Amino acid sequence: MTGDRNPNAEADLRAAIVPSLVRVSSLMTYDEFKKAWIWALRESTLPIIGVDAVDETLDMRSTDRVCKSAVMPFGGQHAEPFHVTAALKFRWDALHVARTVTNEGDMLEWLLGPDKRETKTKRPWLRVDVTLRASTQWGKEIPLPPQAAWASWARATTLRLERIDPIVPDERVREGKRGLPEILAWQGEPEAHVLCSPDGVLRLRGVELATWQAIETPRRRDDTERRPDKPPDEQLVAMFKRLKAAMNAWMEALDHLCPSN
Repeated sequence: MTGDRNPNAEADLRAAIVPSLVRVSSLMTYDEFKKAWIWALRESTLPIIGVDAVDETLDMRSTDRVCKSAVMPFGGQHAEPFHVTAALKFRWDALHVARTVTNEGDMLEWLLGPDKRETKTKRPWLRVDVTLRASTQWGKEIPLPPQAAWASWARATTLRLERIDPIVPDERVREGKRGLPEILAWQGEPEAHVLCSPDGVLRLRGVELATWQAIETPRRRDDTERRPDKPPDEQLVAMFKRLKAAMNAWMEALDHLCPSN
């Protein structure tokens, strides 16, 4: 039986048969990136919070798409009274959509005019926010730890997540155009969330650490003879691998904040 080919069915079949790490095409639409994200997430074996691997929202005004995922530590929770999670998020904006539905030359011509068609371009990238969290049960906040415990926790967390089990890539800054620095990743300072009761008693509700890193996506070149950009699959696999180790390190460092210590 013959008929018109269904491109969506073919894409799904290819995604099911061909591993992402040997992707045969550099085409990277939003749907392709989301498939690579979900594949890398499931390969990490991190337990997913919720029914779906990603939670998607569409901004009707800007047409930006925001994807979120939430995971728990591999091997279970071992930081009572804290519950450890990690939240991930990326935003696929309208410009990213435009760069993936047409080639770079057409995009430059539409934005800057016909004489700018051959302007050199750089690979687009997405900012992926990754936040580590540890929270107590609602209504069961713990007394604020003493200063010495906070200091021990901060030192242990910083040491593990920056030198032993880093959550962001080693290359955080590179030299860009005209020698200006390009920020590729960032890691903030540990933060505490404190509850103040009506009688003025402070209790610890949770702690978190915010980070972000850049994930480069391939361009859609109009010159097919040029070497295509690499797909982001390896970057995503490496990101979730780092997260898996970092969540265990984050969980172990919480011993310094536990009331028994």
